[in-house]
Amino acid sequence: MRRPNGRKYPRDLRGAEALKRQEERNKRTPEEQLKLLDEKLGIDTGAIKERTRLMRISVEANQKTRNKNVKNPKIKRSKSKSRNYSSP
Repeated sequence: MRRPNGRKYPRDLRGAEALKRQEERNKRTPEEQLKLLDEKLGIDTGAIKERTRLMRISVEANQKTRNKNVKNPKIKRSKSKSRNYSSP
């Protein structure tokens, strides 16, 4: 692989730059990565498999947070009903 100026581009430099790019990519959330893809490639064009993977990850993360925030209303309801119907 050659650089645009014609010099050889050593393998260790290519590897170091690849690691740096991967670290930056790991810091981004799936939503941020989708926005970046939209900026680079255009809205909903290209990287179809990557987009579906990112969307699936973000949907799963949203479902997990929703399930944690939902309380079980049946437990409270059953206790309150039993108090209302108890004899004095």
